[in-house]
Amino acid sequence: MAITVRKLFKNATILYQMKLIAGKQGLDRLVQWVHIIEDEDVSKFLHGQELIFTAGILNTGEEWFLNFAKKLYAVGTAAFVINIGPHTKEVPRSVIEFCDEVQMPLFTIPWQTRMVDMTRDFCHRIMKNDDVEMSMSTTIKNIIFGIGDLETQITHMERYGYQREGRFSFVAISVVADSKEDGEVKIERLKRYAESIARSIHELYVAFSYNGDLILALVDYSVYEVENFIEKYLSITDKEVPKWQFYMGVSSNTRNIRNQQCNFNRALEALRMAKKQQRQEVYYDKLGVYKLLLSVEDKEVLRDFYKECVGKIEAYDKENQTDIMSFLKIYLENNGSPQLVSEKQYVHRNTVTNQLKKVAKITGLDPMDLEDRVKLYLGFYINDIL
Repeated sequence: MAITVRKLFKNATILYQMKLIAGKQGLDRLVQWVHIIEDEDVSKFLHGQELIFTAGILNTGEEWFLNFAKKLYAVGTAAFVINIGPHTKEVPRSVIEFCDEVQMPLFTIPWQTRMVDMTRDFCHRIMKNDDVEMSMSTTIKNIIFGIGDLETQITHMERYGYQREGRFSFVAISVVADSKEDGEVKIERLKRYAESIARSIHELYVAFSYNGDLILALVDYSVYEVENFIEKYLSITDKEVPKWQFYMGVSSNTRNIRNQQCNFNRALEALRMAKKQQRQEVYYDKLGVYKLLLSVEDKEVLRDFYKECVGKIEAYDKENQTDIMSFLKIYLENNGSPQLVSEKQYVHRNTVTNQLKKVAKITGLDPMDLEDRVKLYLGFYINDIL
């Protein structure tokens, strides 16, 4: 968890005479910790997402400062604060232009402002923010899974700005990894990307792990904002980690914290469909027929339906080493047109007709009949969700 540069800067203008001089577009960058650094070579020991203070004690001129700024940016520094005084009279124009270009916030503070006071205050606020976010993660999980007194949990969330009638949308993310350790490293990095984007849209945001997957709770987002978040997320991950394979399931965007257990499960169902269909993201609300079938609580009803139609063909194929299933799917996808199937599969129309007769014999359903064709089509849909 982290806090945005914007949030730290909010009161610092008055308290510490902190002035933003460049990188305004990067105020939603995340800050995990604060350091005072005077030697540019120390930058290689940073982890990223730090707020860096310097008085420029080793400052030898514009080139030194610009090189320092470039090294900080290269390691993922969130923002840069320069203490104006005897060591640094003013910030070089090239440094300001560079920070504007890369959208790394650049601030100045006067010499009378003690950096040690600011770092202590900022670190305290980061830790307090982390405590609140961990508490919110635990609370929303308790609400979803029915742990503890519901009203007490909701009241606790309201203290920190979450409204009981607010909108909630869940995003479930599953990453393909070589090992458990690899998965944990990837999930943590994906979590950072998500938080950075989410904080730039709305302050309220919760993230937690569930069965090895990353769960994001987007609070008080509009439908457009949820889709915008997903688009930005896929864009940044495609740029930063293009070789990583992961899947996303997005729930509905519904009101009232009391009713979110069902919505949470929708994100998991959408994630399962994303994996099944090998699609990077799947929205529950865009699942069409699948959405209807997923709402059936008694899955045995669906299994029985499947066994009575397409399941018979699957069993026949397995026993006779045939592939009538693939033929039938192609037939259904071509609107039940023997002519289209014949043309696309480069087979004689009589061959198609014979295969359809075989389907009818195996299942007792006539693929040429509309009602029976719908039953067969539903069988394939059911197979995708079981």
